[in-house]
Amino acid sequence: MHTLLPVPFSLPVRLAAATAEAEPVSAQPEFCPNRSCRFHSRRLAADHQWFVLFGTFHTRARGPIQRFRCRACGKTCSTQTFSIHYWTHYTNDLGWLLGYLGSCSGLRQSARMAGVTHRVLQNRCRRLARNALALMDCALSRLRLSEHLAMDGFESFTRNQFHLNNITHLCGSSSQFVYAAVHTLFRRKGSMTASQRRHRALIDSVWKPSRSIRTDCTELLSDLAPAIDAACTPGGRPFFLDTDLHPAYPKAIASVPLLARRLAEGSLIHRRTSSRKPRTTHNPLFAVNYVDRQMRSTMAEYVRETIRQGREVNSQMERMAIFTALHNFATPHRIDDRARPFPSDTHASIAAIAGDSLDWHLGRMLTHRHVYSHTTRRFAWIRRIWLHEYDNPPAVRLKKGVVVERRVALTADEIPRYLRV
Repeated sequence: MHTLLPVPFSLPVRLAAATAEAEPVSAQPEFCPNRSCRFHSRRLAADHQWFVLFGTFHTRARGPIQRFRCRACGKTCSTQTFSIHYWTHYTNDLGWLLGYLGSCSGLRQSARMAGVTHRVLQNRCRRLARNALALMDCALSRLRLSEHLAMDGFESFTRNQFHLNNITHLCGSSSQFVYAAVHTLFRRKGSMTASQRRHRALIDSVWKPSRSIRTDCTELLSDLAPAIDAACTPGGRPFFLDTDLHPAYPKAIASVPLLARRLAEGSLIHRRTSSRKPRTTHNPLFAVNYVDRQMRSTMAEYVRETIRQGREVNSQMERMAIFTALHNFATPHRIDDRARPFPSDTHASIAAIAGDSLDWHLGRMLTHRHVYSHTTRRFAWIRRIWLHEYDNPPAVRLKKGVVVERRVALTADEIPRYLRV
């Protein structure tokens, strides 16, 4: 059995405590893996003896593995079906990986330290990302907003600076809790040399962005629209949605019927602030500016002038999902030179987001497998990351203007099916 190197530093305190008390992978199946079976529901499966023993098989990595068969549909499964290490030949230390991802280390750098290929770590990142998305789905499913919101885009690039991207995120104004994020690709802009303009023309001949910032912001706001609508009280204190002066934001807000109605009656106010104003705590956009800084300092691909840029959009957003979970539930709300006794206030606690179900998800973050069919499936931004629905720009050989077949990262179609369910 192969494991990564020992954890070189502790995980953030809250997640480390939850993981230390995490239950091991169950010796019995938790639900039927057949999504069409009635015992696919955890709650129904817990109340019935729905399976029978179905022999064992031996693996070199983990020894004998018990198999089971569903009495209702005949689907078979094993104890590994419910482990985060399903379909693997190595039991990697995911706490070690999570610590490195949260400390601005690139995948290749971490892979060299661990003595494995970067594809192994990329595969484990996908597993962590799905658990992070399941955690966020649980947090948002019963969301009651207790604070105003701020929305802005974080601009970077994918693969090279001819493929710019904008990661629009929606944050709590008081807590800096990241409620949602979406990725938009667009063409290179600004002043360019004659050579750069020729290169962009070559790329334009084989690729054009399929979505706009307005379209993705509309989708993002639609996910949070019911919670914003519930927080708006006609005749009472207005609810503020803060953005900068980007022209796509007013159109995106007006495209969501619930928000447009609240704007018309005055219970929702779209407050616009210039991004050139000092980025102090008194700035209405402080929350998104703070998260932007945390992304710069935490995620390797967003360090300025980085040589560790993201090469695949879906992988970028999976790492964004992991960052979101760590930022919301494991990072102290404020970090300074003072020693802070456990437990420190996190961004989630300041946003009044808590509950036994969240603690349950946190406790299983590094051990168990979560499936998309068990989420509420109400949030488009979660679905697009989980099911790898983002399109990737092609790699173009700039001197010849042809698409390069050899790629560093897997495309969405090449992701194994068992990692997308």
